[in-house]
Amino acid sequence: MLPLLLACAPPIAEDTAPVYDPDPSVVIGGERPAGVQLPEGYTVDRDWPLVVLLHGYGATSTLQEAIFALNQRVDALGFILVKPEGTVDSGGSQFWNATEECCDFDGAGVDDVAYLSAVLDEARSLYPVSTVALVGHSNGGYMSYRLACETPDRIDRIVVLAGATYKDEADCLGTEPVSVWHVHGTLDDAVAYPSDDAHAGAEESVGRWVTKAGCDPVAAVQEPRDYLRGDDGAESTGQQWSGCGDVDLQLWTAQGGDHYFLSNTDAFKDDVARWVSE
Repeated sequence: MLPLLLACAPPIAEDTAPVYDPDPSVVIGGERPAGVQLPEGYTVDRDWPLVVLLHGYGATSTLQEAIFALNQRVDALGFILVKPEGTVDSGGSQFWNATEECCDFDGAGVDDVAYLSAVLDEARSLYPVSTVALVGHSNGGYMSYRLACETPDRIDRIVVLAGATYKDEADCLGTEPVSVWHVHGTLDDAVAYPSDDAHAGAEESVGRWVTKAGCDPVAAVQEPRDYLRGDDGAESTGQQWSGCGDVDLQLWTAQGGDHYFLSNTDAFKDDVARWVSE
């Protein structure tokens, strides 16, 4: 198991709150560094939403910004952005060991749950944090679901783009629900929108959390949104469930959307950034 990676953190006296550094390091994570972007006007006198970006298979946190552009919205919306990196497999691609489906194809057994949990703990020791959100694309979406299943006490909400949860519901160990905002294109040929015998599709993935949270089974249909550039108008349709207590569960289906979502609009980027920074 990886160490807790708290070497940069200030000492914490027993039974006391952390003493935050007003000018903390902008890199955390020890031997697997994770970059940190603080908002303009950062101060320890208030709490800040913490947002963790989890890249897709074969990508990096820098490449992933082409889809979400969270780094361009840190100042306007006021959140702390953390950008960890996966490990590299035998083919030279960065990956997260999320589920059997994706994406530890070499069987390396990297304990990314322990690593990312340690990153979250270290961030909480350095910065005054109000809420924690994960934003993941593809393999990063799978990893977000796994962390929500195994460490729901550390996470408030996740955004999953073109990812999925475990096919076997028994593998999702946690019973405490977190908020989920899942976005998926109907023409995704890498992580399919529908379910099959080995894959939990978008509706099945979100439906698991609807059950966990005890929501009303019928979702309210949201006003369509234009999340993809082109002449297709407002192609993304949303469902939002009620009766879920403090949990917000939404599924947005992008008609004609592909796996990479590179043609997304500023409306998509803005909605993601607003939702995770609430």
